[in-house]
Amino acid sequence: MGQDNLKDRAKGNIYTSKAPEDDESHQMISSLFLGPHAENYEYFKSNIIAILETTRDARLNYFPEDGPFISEQVQASATFGKHTDKIGKAVKKAAELLSRHSVPWWSPRYAAHMCMDMSMPSLLGYFMTMLYNPNNVTIEASPLTMVAEIEAGQQICEMLGYNLDPEAKDAPVGWGHITCGGSVANLESIWAGG
Repeated sequence: MGQDNLKDRAKGNIYTSKAPEDDESHQMISSLFLGPHAENYEYFKSNIIAILETTRDARLNYFPEDGPFISEQVQASATFGKHTDKIGKAVKKAAELLSRHSVPWWSPRYAAHMCMDMSMPSLLGYFMTMLYNPNNVTIEASPLTMVAEIEAGQQICEMLGYNLDPEAKDAPVGWGHITCGGSVANLESIWAGG
């Protein structure tokens, strides 16, 4: 393919003759990712801020009469400042190292592995859930996320055509749950299928 042809294709969607601004599927997918050049950074940041503010409000509204546990005097102390500065420097250093030495999954120029950029909804859900630390071992430990896990499992079973009707005696009832990653999911599929 000639250089001019590549430039022409770069102006539009490589899979269709439509330009990105005329292609609704490109527009929809573009709304889900941070983007190779962080084009959706402001959208992502506003959602992170919304999550943090909601978390703050939930903590403030849980027994507000208790008052602050970490006082302004504690926050003004030398020890507190030393440790928060240390954490801040470590976070900045780790972020810089990751930005320089990570595989650029987010770039359409990188296609050497099966991985790709994670979607903003998945990143936001992961970030949000970490702040509440639910454990889907029982409904008491995670009253909301366990229900979401059950519903996600049922949706996957339905998508794949598994039986969801406990009254149907001719097929086992499908089920699923959220794992901590792909390797565990693969190992569990061997166990469940065996």
